[in-house]
Amino acid sequence: MNTVLYMGSGIVLFFILYILARTLGKKLTSQMTLFDFIAGITLGSMTATTFLSPSVSLQRGILGLALFSGLVFIIDHLTLKSLLVRRIFNSEATVLMKDGRIQIKEMKKARFTVDELIAELRKTGVFSFTHVEAAVLETDGTVSVLKKAEAAPVTPSDLNLVTQTAVFPYLVIMDGKVVKKQLQKSGFSEEWLQEKIIAAGYPSVEKIAAGQVHPDGTLYLSPI
Repeated sequence: MNTVLYMGSGIVLFFILYILARTLGKKLTSQMTLFDFIAGITLGSMTATTFLSPSVSLQRGILGLALFSGLVFIIDHLTLKSLLVRRIFNSEATVLMKDGRIQIKEMKKARFTVDELIAELRKTGVFSFTHVEAAVLETDGTVSVLKKAEAAPVTPSDLNLVTQTAVFPYLVIMDGKVVKKQLQKSGFSEEWLQEKIIAAGYPSVEKIAAGQVHPDGTLYLSPI
């Protein structure tokens, strides 16, 4: 394949891929479900193969892209019409927290760690488990958070309050183990933590999925 034809093929494939992506919708360029993700990388892989492989002609490559895009379009259309098809290709949302409690079984099914949950909560402006009523892992991988009523945003100026510098809570227990470095930063001892755990009705730290301590000594515990 000479240089001019090679460059021409690349330009043609670029515009074809761009048109197909626009046709399939904005989901391929925004928050994607697993199906959208697979469709996107497959289209990219097919385009690269057509461009780089001498054994694949431009005509065959374009035909393959068109057929695959048509299949994606049909499935995408069926997901709008059929609940069964939607469940097969888009899965379902997963409840990670309910009534302020971490749902460990659901977390394990989704292969979602406590660290990842904390990171997603921070993205929504939540830094404490005690402020969360429910958290849901959506099919596109984002986490939706419902804050408790008492944690609803009220500005200090509304109440004529003098504010203090906010201090983040410390994650002192994770997956049944004490996070000693975080506990040390919090200023509380391991003995204090053990007493709090027993007072809350848990026999040992192994029964706790996540524990968060606030500077005032408030301790949040979620069982395994």
